[in-house]
Amino acid sequence: MNTRLSFLVVIALILFSCESKKLKSEAEKQTKSFFSALKEGNETKMKELYSDFTKFDSYFKSDSVNISTVNYKDNIVTVSARNRFTNGFGKLTEKDIFLFFKQDSVGQLKLFDSKGLTGFDEKDEYIFGVGTGCLNTAIDTTDQQILKAIKKAEKVMVGKALDVWIELKKDIVVSDWSWESGYQGSASGKGIVKNNSTFSVPSLKYKITYKTNSGDEITSDNGYVTYDLFQAGESKSFTFYTSYVGNASRASIELLFDDDTIFKYLVNKEWTGNECDDYFTENPDKLSELE
Repeated sequence: MNTRLSFLVVIALILFSCESKKLKSEAEKQTKSFFSALKEGNETKMKELYSDFTKFDSYFKSDSVNISTVNYKDNIVTVSARNRFTNGFGKLTEKDIFLFFKQDSVGQLKLFDSKGLTGFDEKDEYIFGVGTGCLNTAIDTTDQQILKAIKKAEKVMVGKALDVWIELKKDIVVSDWSWESGYQGSASGKGIVKNNSTFSVPSLKYKITYKTNSGDEITSDNGYVTYDLFQAGESKSFTFYTSYVGNASRASIELLFDDDTIFKYLVNKEWTGNECDDYFTENPDKLSELE
């Protein structure tokens, strides 16, 4: 290597070192500001420092933080911080949180991603996303990567929810029921529900609609077949009472499967891991909605 080239290399290394030091110093400064806002619960300030913070449904709180390391590699500054928080019951939680910074188009250092700022493991969409292949735990490791994958999972969940509703309506049925008028316009009755599905349903509800002889609705009432988990293959008997049904002479009954029941079914179902790719292959327009 000639003298002039060696000189240029040395100058470049010095400039890189100075730029690296400057960016690391700025990242550390922004990190302290962010955790100060986190401690105060100042979401306006947190969103100002971290624009994608708006995508979080929840986040871990902070009492104090110690910056562990500040590294610069591939134009990204990574700050590792040890966060501490004591809840109202006196339980101390310590965890490592990582903040990732890079320069924007005008050279300003911006916080663009994080890791460990919120928890995902217990979220239904996360569990469903892992099972269906929308989320790859080996690749989707930062908060924003996981949030993006969860958005895909939500699309697939909604897409499959109707199929699940149809399946549950078909396989969980009222096999027998009856009702009769009672004292001062009341009504009472009993029934049996059979769970022919492979899914155990939590807190199954029913709805009874009381009608005139011509079929016009007078009133409706609802309640629980059981508050317990209604196991797959099980039958349950139940009774009901409605305080006033007017001059009703007819009635119909239906089982109610709310969103929570359907989504729990989707979360607990065993998947092959190909469902996410299959869904977006069949529905490419849904993938473009995520952009």
